[in-house]
Amino acid sequence: MDPVTHTLAGATLARAGLDRRTPLATAALLLGANAPDIDIFSAFGGPGATLACRRGWTHGPIAMLLLPFAITGLLLAWDRLVRRRRKHDTLPAYAIALLQLAAIGVLSHPVLDWLNTYGIRLLMPFRDHWFRGNSLFIVDPYLWLIFAAGLVAARRMRASDPGRSWRLVRTSGSGALLYIAMMIALSAGGTRIGRAAAESRGIAGIEEVLYSPRPANPLAADLVVRTNVAYHLGALHWLSDDRATFSGDVIPRGDWTAPVVQRARTVPVARNYLVWSQFPFVRVDVNGTDTSVVFGDARYYSGLARGLSGLTVRPPPGR
Repeated sequence: MDPVTHTLAGATLARAGLDRRTPLATAALLLGANAPDIDIFSAFGGPGATLACRRGWTHGPIAMLLLPFAITGLLLAWDRLVRRRRKHDTLPAYAIALLQLAAIGVLSHPVLDWLNTYGIRLLMPFRDHWFRGNSLFIVDPYLWLIFAAGLVAARRMRASDPGRSWRLVRTSGSGALLYIAMMIALSAGGTRIGRAAAESRGIAGIEEVLYSPRPANPLAADLVVRTNVAYHLGALHWLSDDRATFSGDVIPRGDWTAPVVQRARTVPVARNYLVWSQFPFVRVDVNGTDTSVVFGDARYYSGLARGLSGLTVRPPPGR
């Protein structure tokens, strides 16, 4: 999910009562909720490096173990060198409580990231496999609204009625969990409906059906049916009589064994893109003596995320 969602989730955990555990509790939860995204600095690693590195090592089991200790060390240093020097009579932060809260914040991150079609490599570096929940668009304004409503209402009455303030945040947190559960259920049901519709349409050799939620519309999704030779694009509308429909758009997966494709795959930006791509296709374009290779991902062939849909490279010379 996006950084706003992670931050709101961390703030909700804090304001629900965990911020009473120790000084700097809120900081531990907020830092933990966002810490795995330190892989954004991979953008300095060259063309396409961000795609190859994102949601990998920093989202895997080793990072889940080490990041809470790093956050705790950072906060304890701040507590000792800055915070308590400014206010000598303030209580110190408690290391064990900070470690526990940082761990809760860090673990909340992959749980939320799993929910969308972008995916997450939960087992890195031991296994380079992508996991996807296919339940929420990567930016979900309804989730923002649910989290923010509880936080804003609680802030207004925190001084006058702390008990009710905590209950409001817990209610909004529960509402967020219910919304997520509903979207997971819609994804599971939509995947089954999409497969049945594809089979009734005569699409053979189905390997996987992707239910891809649309932005700001929880009752609609794009469908991508992967067969052994192509991707078939469709849509699902929960309030429509014909829930699952197919546009007739078909994307051939392409010939990955062609020598020109093999050469193009060695180009760094293409290699990085293919590490990330989970519904890949390839196309060779020939214009006179000019040859280019297009690598794409059918998940983002249409819609707001078309910037992720593909790239064109010129293969290095070869035999």
